[in-house]
Formats: sequence, C-alpha cells, structure tokens
Amino acid sequence: MDVEGYARRSLNQGRASQDIISDLADRIVEIKGVSRDYALSFAKAVMVEVNATRDLKTDITSYEKAGVSMGMFGVGSRGTGDFYAHRKIAEIIGKSDATVGVEDMDDAGVVQAGGQYIVCTVDGMHSRLSDYPFLAGFHVTRATLRDCYVMGARPVMLFSDIHVADDGDVAKIFDYT
Repeated sequence: MDVEGYARRSLNQGRASQDIISDLADRIVEIKGVSRDYALSFAKAVMVEVNATRDLKTDITSYEKAGVSMGMFGVGSRGTGDFYAHRKIAEIIGKSDATVGVEDMDDAGVVQAGGQYIVCTVDGMHSRLSDYPFLAGFHVTRATLRDCYVMGARPVMLFSDIHVADDGDVAKIFDYT
C-alpha cells in the first residue's frame, strides 16, 4: 500500500489530518498485524513527511504521472507487466559488452576486466514512506553488500533500484531510471 499516496489523496479530498492518521493506522494494523501504538506512530510519521513535501515542485520531486498504478500495469511479483517494465528499463540503458547485462533480466551484472569478473548486484528501496524515493541509500547499501559477499565477491560499487507500491503510479519507475 502506498501509505504516503493514501495520505496525500485524503488531504487533497479535504480530510482532517487526525482522521487520516486514525484511518491509516487502522489499515496498517490490518495489513501488517502490528500494534495500534506502532501503527499510530508510523501513520503520524507519514503525515509529517506528506506535510513537509506536499508543495515541493522541482525536477527531483515532480514527475509526469501515467495515471496507471503498478498493480494495474501488472508490475511486481514477476507478473507480465514486471517483465515488460524491466525490458523497457533495459532499452533505456542500452546494450553493453557485459558478461551478464540488463538484457539478461538478472538482479546482478557481471563484466570482465583485467582477467577478473566484476559483479554488481541490484537491490532497491522497499520503503513506501517517501513519495520521492531517492534517499533510502542505507538499506540499499546493506542489501547490495550482503548479496556481493554471499557470492564471494569483493564490493566495489553499488546500484540502486526503486520499488513502488502496488497502488503507486508506474511513471515513477521510468522517471527514476
């Protein structure tokens, strides 16, 4: 669930912040099975983020909405739309001389240099807290480093992917790329 999107839509409908927080906490409890106190704290944090970023209009915080949700497009859980979206991202990136490249539809890349293979794993931001998901580097770094070490590789770079909630606009993945 795009919790921030829910809060933004509710504010745009003129709903009071306290009502949004209460309803959002109910949904968080229902979906995540966490305590009401935790859900309220999370919902309040969402409202802080939404209110802090609500009127930002810059190249980084704006994107042209497609009007199609990730779920409607079939992106996620390796559905048909997921493969389509990944192929389109690969087209944006283009062909390379990589041993394992974007066209292989893997979450790792391999290039050969100086008689050695260089491996890059791709991981993403799983947080749904920010409508502008450019700042979750810590979690991405932790996941990519873990993947490199598990493969027996020595980390030399990181690559960040974006994960958008099922009800989030699909345009975010293409703008981010």
